[in-house]
Amino acid sequence: MNKTIPIVLAMLIFSSALAEQAPKKTGTAPRAAASKASLLNPASLKEQAPALFKVQFTTTQGDFVIEVTRAFAPRGVDRFYNLVKNHFYDGAAFFRVIPEFVAQFGINPRPEVSKVWEQATIQDDPVTQSNTRGMITFATAGVNTRPTQVFVSLGDNSNLNSMGFAPFGKVISGIE
Repeated sequence: MNKTIPIVLAMLIFSSALAEQAPKKTGTAPRAAASKASLLNPASLKEQAPALFKVQFTTTQGDFVIEVTRAFAPRGVDRFYNLVKNHFYDGAAFFRVIPEFVAQFGINPRPEVSKVWEQATIQDDPVTQSNTRGMITFATAGVNTRPTQVFVSLGDNSNLNSMGFAPFGKVISGIE
């Protein structure tokens, strides 16, 4: 029987790499396109991610930091960047934890948001990194079916490489 541990993701804090991406305050109104971005409209979240950025997750069990590298899996990184930037994971819980295998999260706690993302899938990325301990990867239900759920490998899951699971980042602190 799989044991799940309720760990709530309370907030996300972008590292300085993302802070540098933020528009400068100039006293003018934001661009119209930016104001239309919404978690209720997945197609509106399509910014390209920086080449490298870090995300800090604050949970009830402590913080962890993920370093994300766009070159590893560009489509996955762009999706993750947009989800994080627009607070999709705020309040989400780890719903699947299997020791020495994975810790999985990525279902928005607001049902209306979660529902619109169920079918908002992205195409697969080629696997360029191995699913080793600490790597973060989108979960999938088959070819080109990645929506929002991600998992952190808690052990050597390199057997997932041949199944198309493309890691896009690595936990660099707090995996314990």
